[in-house]
Amino acid sequence: MRGFVVVALGAILIWIGLSTEGSKVDAADVAEVRADEPLVDVDAPLGFGNGAAPGRGASVEAAAPGPSTPEPAIGTEPEAEVIETVVADPPVPVERQVQRPGPPTTDSFAGARRGGSTTEPRASVDFDAGDRGSEELARVLLEAWITEEPSQLSAFMTEGEGTEMPAARQQLVGGFWEALIGKVEAARLRFDAIRGQEGVSSTQLALLAAAIDPPGNRAVPRVASSGRIEPLALSMQMILLGDEARSLMEVRDYGRSAVAWSDLIQMELRAPWAPHRAAILRWGESLEQAQGNHRLAKGGNWPSYDVTVGPGEYLTDLRKRVLRQRSDLLICTGLIEATNGLVGRYHHPGDVLRIPTDRANVIVDLDARAVLYRHGDEVVRVWDCGIGKAGHETPLGTFTIGDKIERPPLSTEGLPYGHPDNPLGSRWLALLRDGQKSSYGIHGTRDPDGVGGEVSLGCIRMRNDDVNELFEILPRGAEVIIQR
Repeated sequence: MRGFVVVALGAILIWIGLSTEGSKVDAADVAEVRADEPLVDVDAPLGFGNGAAPGRGASVEAAAPGPSTPEPAIGTEPEAEVIETVVADPPVPVERQVQRPGPPTTDSFAGARRGGSTTEPRASVDFDAGDRGSEELARVLLEAWITEEPSQLSAFMTEGEGTEMPAARQQLVGGFWEALIGKVEAARLRFDAIRGQEGVSSTQLALLAAAIDPPGNRAVPRVASSGRIEPLALSMQMILLGDEARSLMEVRDYGRSAVAWSDLIQMELRAPWAPHRAAILRWGESLEQAQGNHRLAKGGNWPSYDVTVGPGEYLTDLRKRVLRQRSDLLICTGLIEATNGLVGRYHHPGDVLRIPTDRANVIVDLDARAVLYRHGDEVVRVWDCGIGKAGHETPLGTFTIGDKIERPPLSTEGLPYGHPDNPLGSRWLALLRDGQKSSYGIHGTRDPDGVGGEVSLGCIRMRNDDVNELFEILPRGAEVIIQR
């Protein structure tokens, strides 16, 4: 496959018309370029996901944006007044905290890490729309990397808007791709040839310099988290960070790899192009593997509060005791089990358990039709979901989790769980708006084939196995942001 990509790249380099003459780039040259922009620490977690670099592909399905989402009337979806209500124990005063250091962090494009806070909707990002050709080139470049298929990129540069771009930018893309496929010497020559030329920003040049370094230890310049964002620089950064995430997985550096996958997924959701839905789900698969050895592992390097199990103490008792000591925490027994490797196992008096101090929360992205479960602003799990159909659009906004119900009946129709006309699956998580019941929830489904489409009356539909997992680890009171 890599050989095919190299051959295809030859066609790209023809239209660029690059000279192979010029001096090599030495360490001082690279340092001079990188000093022009803020850099990510080599030892800091790098942001990108389970993407496919040249030779490692992933299919892509772009989800087109939908219409605005007015809230339907109460009662169009089953409400949470079914079965018994379980009320969370009230929080109690803080006693003490024992916290293990979390992984090093960086002010990535996905948002600076802010403890337990959540990111803003991607609509707040200001992209530089002054150069539409650059935005399209960014999308095509990323698509070529994801799919391992550079023919569209070649066609864009030889026949499309790319032919009207500055020559230096064309050479930038050619050199960047050469670096990705291992033609480092040729990429160094392109780097030297375009330094100081118009049409290439210092950030883009620094990203080319980073691509020349071997994967696994690149000092990847960050794209600014505020101000006007260059789409092409964003695309280049995502590709480089994708390679880093994969390399970190290979050496079992799961903590940094998990942060990388998390950042990648959220960067893609904030990008100016429609999200690559299938790619996001694939990245989520690698994220799951990394987080299984990081945020969902007792030995992972994440912020926590340690507590010792007392004699005869069940997890429900321990949870209440923790909340008396730490009123700022938001936890449930399933989350304690998942982060301490207790699922299907027993705990014993004297065991020291770790309690996550980063709050669990969820982002539902309607364009990607994906549910992102997070600790703080780090994505831990990604699931496919279905959303509201035309005329019953899923509402945007911020909600909190209310009642959590197993085997939910359809209360609006008086239908018990399992009834052929009850579309609900195995779990129901009610969504509260401003602390009040809404008609919406996150729930399973009897028709898993509908997941991924616009099929509901406004609720978030998940496969039963997926919603079962979310049900266990997402506490009542957790924030849920629904965005486009």
